[in-house]
Parts: sequence; C-alpha cells; structure tokens
Amino acid sequence: MSVIPRTLVDRIQFFETHIPVWGKDPAAIGLTVAQLADLGTRTQQARADYENAQALRSQTKAATSTQNDSVDSMYDLGADLVKTIRAFAETTDNDSVYNLAEIPAPAAPTPTPPPESPTEVQLVVNAFGYCIINWKGSRANGTQFSLRRQVTEVGGTPGPWTFAGTSTTNEYTDTTVPTGLATVSYVVVAQRASGVSDPSNIATLTFGTGLVTNTSSEGLTLAA
Repeated sequence: MSVIPRTLVDRIQFFETHIPVWGKDPAAIGLTVAQLADLGTRTQQARADYENAQALRSQTKAATSTQNDSVDSMYDLGADLVKTIRAFAETTDNDSVYNLAEIPAPAAPTPTPPPESPTEVQLVVNAFGYCIINWKGSRANGTQFSLRRQVTEVGGTPGPWTFAGTSTTNEYTDTTVPTGLATVSYVVVAQRASGVSDPSNIATLTFGTGLVTNTSSEGLTLAA
C-alpha cells in the first residue's frame, strides 16, 4: 500500500502536513535540512499551481455556460426568423424567397406507400361454430384490414368472393359462417389512405376434418 495518496490535492496536503513533522529533527529520520527546504519549496509551488488550475477550471466552466446561453439565445431567435421566412414564402406563393434568403425550400412530402400484404393467415373454428381468422401484418399509418370469404357447399362448387368484415387488429371473428359447408376460405387485404395491398395467402378450412390449407392468391381479383 502506498504511503503517499493518489490524488493531487491529497498529495499536496500530505507533504504540507509532514514537512513540519520531519523538520523537527531531520537527521533523526535520515534527512537533511536542505532536502526538506527543497521539498518545502516544491510543495508551495504545487499548492499555488493547483489553486491556479482550480480557478481556471471555474472560469472555463462559467465561460462555457455563458457561451451556451448566448448560442441558445441566437438559435431561438434565428429559428423563429427562418419560420417567418418560410411562412412568408408560402403565403405569397413565391419560391424565390428561399433563394433570396439562401435557405432550402421545404422538401415535397413523400407519399406513404400502399401497405404490405398480410401474411400467414390462419383459421380455427370455436365451440360456437364461429371462424376465427388471424394473420400477420403492420397496422402502421392507420392501416386496417378487410376480409373476403368464399364458401363451398357440400357437393357444390366454390362460390364468389364476398365481403366478410373489417378489423383494426390482426384478428377477426366471423360469426356468420353458413352451415352445411364443405369448405370456407378467407383472404385478408390491408388498406389505408395511400392504397390497398395485394391479397394475403388463401386460407381454407375443410369442415369435418378441421384441416386448414394455405394456397397462393396470385392472380386473384377481388371486388371492391
């Protein structure tokens, strides 16, 4: 373990405290008067330089705070003036204002693209005979989902795709499934103000077996 402390101020204080003790009888501890005098001079210089450095740090901190306040004040007013210039250009419908002010004109808003197609449509029938449909798909930017249904009666051929309902979540419960069906199929379409996605995969439930199959909806055309 080191006898002398590690921090600057503790080191200075250590020697400031010990020099008087050692100076009582230097020879008794193996030192000379000249050595202690030299150490005393260096300790005084160290204390002076330390105090000076501390004062400079305080001045620098205060100067930095003043600088930051000035820059913030400049920015607040300047930002307001830029807003004023933009508002003037807009209200006068004069884009040359931006060139005169040497600031960029606002970028044209990028239109939100149509939503991506829902995926992984799954079906399950509950104890009430309702068909629960769930899928994966983003609900960002106000996206909601529209479901289409196709039924096939026992011994019959697949009917047309008809509207089944809408959902703002990734699940929908169809409470209007007819009885006496061989199969029921669903596709999900995502829609928002920017457009409509392509249909999801086709999920088909075969009654009597509970088997769910998934097929591609490529080429499928749905009525609005």
